[in-house]
Amino acid sequence: MKRNTLGILVFCVLLIIVGIVFNKMYSTDDTSAISTSPPATTQSKPVSSSSVDIDQLTRQDVVVSYLRKNDRLPDYYVTKQQARAQGWNSREGNLCSILPGRAIGGDRFSNREKALPTASGRIWFEADINYRCGHRGAERLLYSNDGLIYVTHNHYKNFTEVIR
Repeated sequence: MKRNTLGILVFCVLLIIVGIVFNKMYSTDDTSAISTSPPATTQSKPVSSSSVDIDQLTRQDVVVSYLRKNDRLPDYYVTKQQARAQGWNSREGNLCSILPGRAIGGDRFSNREKALPTASGRIWFEADINYRCGHRGAERLLYSNDGLIYVTHNHYKNFTEVIR
């Protein structure tokens, strides 16, 4: 009987460990659906540019996948206001030296020209994609509070919907 009890105890401990690891890997801080406010960015430590390069983190497929899964941008995105508060100057293109491992994203996109679909209550946000440090490029991801995702590779001249 002692052998059987020991086996059950070991199994329960392993099950608890697997549950903790799974929870750490797949949990997010944001459990709400897409809201009308910009996605929250945390003040967690920036990802080290030596461990993962920002150009890999901001690849279109990576950001789209994360956005669809979590209804928000990854934590390494900061708004323009947050970046400026830390010393970023867009004219100098110094984001990688001021905030290594970070990219610009989460700001509201006005859609003044109505180039993207409009609907009552729809709000658009933008994020840099395929960012390679220095000055911001022309590529942006545009996403709405109701789940639409578009990209532009030529600084808002043309938009392409990202289909699931």
